[in-house]
Amino acid sequence: MIMPREPGYLDRADESYDAGRFEEAAALYQKHIEVEPDSPDGHQGLGLSLWGLERYAEALRALNTAQKLDPEGGDIAINRAALLTDHLERHQEAVAICDGLLRRRLKKADLRDARYFAAKAHFRLGNDSKALTLLDRALGDSPEDIELLSWQAHVFYESGHFEKAKKVHEQCLKVDAEDPGIHWDYGLVLEKLGLEAMARREFEKAHEQAPEDFLLPAAISPKDMERIARETLADLPEDFRDAIRDVPVIIDDFPSRAFVMENPTLGPQLLGLFTGNAHYEQSPVPTAILLFRKNLEKVVTDREELEDEIRKTLLHEIGHYLGLSEDDLQARGLA
Repeated sequence: MIMPREPGYLDRADESYDAGRFEEAAALYQKHIEVEPDSPDGHQGLGLSLWGLERYAEALRALNTAQKLDPEGGDIAINRAALLTDHLERHQEAVAICDGLLRRRLKKADLRDARYFAAKAHFRLGNDSKALTLLDRALGDSPEDIELLSWQAHVFYESGHFEKAKKVHEQCLKVDAEDPGIHWDYGLVLEKLGLEAMARREFEKAHEQAPEDFLLPAAISPKDMERIARETLADLPEDFRDAIRDVPVIIDDFPSRAFVMENPTLGPQLLGLFTGNAHYEQSPVPTAILLFRKNLEKVVTDREELEDEIRKTLLHEIGHYLGLSEDDLQARGLA
């Protein structure tokens, strides 16, 4: 008996995926699966195509099926870990997958990726030291891997080790001086170290290379921020004003290094912060709302948007103090 030839769906799907035509690729992978339901390549391709379409839960289901069909498939496991930590915030599951991979004998590329995604997941769980250990090991095999170096610098920066982040960013720039993201991130580090002029130059380089992705900060003075904060408070309903009457609003440039080191999951780019006790708590802990001027300047496109973001951030932190949710604030017309 002559078996019918497989209609070539897999090769066509791969071509569509490589060209970024994810909808078309997903349909072709699905047709391949109908012909060969036990094809791990088909299910993995479908998962990656759905990932490209930002259909993350469906993508994970397809990748999980591929893994069941090919339990030893290291590339499938790495894709599952990447999806879990980068898009689904299921970091502990990503760590478990990578830990399983790291107990096996892996190809160099798979070993690198397992360490990389395990490091990202550990970082997002607040395990900075574990993340840095994994990145150090990965960099031992690939000392000029820009993705690994950038993430090492990112972990140092987010955990308040700005001098170490500066050194690693300088390594990154030796490897790739044309990446605007590296210049921007280097500028953030320089800024935290008080090197304002150098930081400004790095922001300008990033903006020159990718003007739509890296907008120059929309500057505002502390005095103007204080005025906007006062106006926002004055516009609050009377019951809100009474509740926060004794809560100071403090304008600062950034969160302190001590705060960042103690709260690495919040990070140095925080826009605002409520500290102390909530309104309903009875304890003599100093309470304040902080707004971080230089961070707010970098998340907007112009001065008008900046003023709106200041008001929004202040209202958000007032909501935290009063124990209100975002829905509560919206219901009162304050979000």
